[in-house]
Amino acid sequence: MTTTTDAAEHPDVTEISDLTEGLLPPSRATALRRHLDECDLCADVHASLEELRGLLGTLPDPPGMPEDIAARVDAALASEAAEAAESSDASRSTGTTEPGSAPGNTHVSRETSAADRPPGHAPASSTGPGRRTRSRRGRRRIAVLGSTVAVAALGVASVVMTTLYDDKGSGTAAHDRASASTDTFSEGTLKNRVADLLQAQKASEGSRAPRGLSMESAPDAGTPKVLKTPTVTVPLCIRQGIGASGAPLAAQAGTYRGKDAYLVVLPDPSGDSTRVMAYLVDAQCVQQPSAAPTLLLQRSYAR
Repeated sequence: MTTTTDAAEHPDVTEISDLTEGLLPPSRATALRRHLDECDLCADVHASLEELRGLLGTLPDPPGMPEDIAARVDAALASEAAEAAESSDASRSTGTTEPGSAPGNTHVSRETSAADRPPGHAPASSTGPGRRTRSRRGRRRIAVLGSTVAVAALGVASVVMTTLYDDKGSGTAAHDRASASTDTFSEGTLKNRVADLLQAQKASEGSRAPRGLSMESAPDAGTPKVLKTPTVTVPLCIRQGIGASGAPLAAQAGTYRGKDAYLVVLPDPSGDSTRVMAYLVDAQCVQQPSAAPTLLLQRSYAR
């Protein structure tokens, strides 16, 4: 009596894989396991598939689909189902049939196998392991292929996880770079900015009668207003953040390292008339009086 897993007819690789996944009927699984006990080649294939299955099982679970994407997918599927139902109803109402579905059009292939295998036997296949013309190098190829697939899967998973975890950090870095590119003030260009402000202020003073420089403070409701024409206006909280006396020579509002800032140029505290002192102060106190003014940068430059 010939068994279903004799030495001449090895099971197909897909059938061994089904055995690994537990997809075969009990009777066939028992016969196939009996063959694996007797055939070293098929046993090696089974072991390679088990190893590959174990490697793939160690991959981390994929991240869950975002709710908004899942909602769009569900909406698209529902729309497709509705369109398919409408198309089916229209076909039935017009009495049309799909091509090739009319009775009597069933096609019978002229080609038949020379001899069908008995029920329960594995179908003959040229791709099964252990054919007489196949060398033992096939086992090595399967093992190498399995290892390559596992390594590639692990690499893809690690790249995906790294991308997900770094997404927030990269977004923050991009935001910081964008803020830096739109800053009005920077330490490297502050000297030129001060020179331009002083030059513009000098030109402005030369176009009108000389007037004294003074600081502008917020007038109280009950204090009589004094008529004056200030040349340089600086908010009171900014002046408090500087903590230095002297009439301002120039001032400008802008941004520094992504923050609202105020640049104020005063005479140098040393009394040297050839130099000036530039102050960069956090301007948050201008919009929020409760915020304390913070001195961000202080540099001395030649006038």
